[in-house]
Amino acid sequence: MKCKVILNNGKPDGYFTAKGELNLGPTGFGLFYDLDGDKCLLRYENGELVQERRGSVPMVMRFKLGQETSCTLGLGANRGSFPVFTNKLNIKNDDKSVDVQLNYMCGGENITLEIIAKA
Repeated sequence: MKCKVILNNGKPDGYFTAKGELNLGPTGFGLFYDLDGDKCLLRYENGELVQERRGSVPMVMRFKLGQETSCTLGLGANRGSFPVFTNKLNIKNDDKSVDVQLNYMCGGENITLEIIAKA
């Protein structure tokens, strides 16, 4: 279903909106949207949230509560990765929306992010 996507990291310059497509399933969801000219996908299933971004610098970041996972940037010889530790991962959804509350450590930085998709 078509939806409005809101990404908010709590900083004055960290509030973004986009149009997207939300696909809800029995055990998770897939959210497709464009951001700054890049194609993005946020998917959740079996306790794992995966954020993918396809554009000039492709990125795949994985989140699992209380676990160290990874963020991979780039392709081929220009590909690299670094660890990500998820402190908070709360997912709320109904038949027309998803609300993701996320807090993670990445590169020594503590990052909080809320992602909302509403039909």
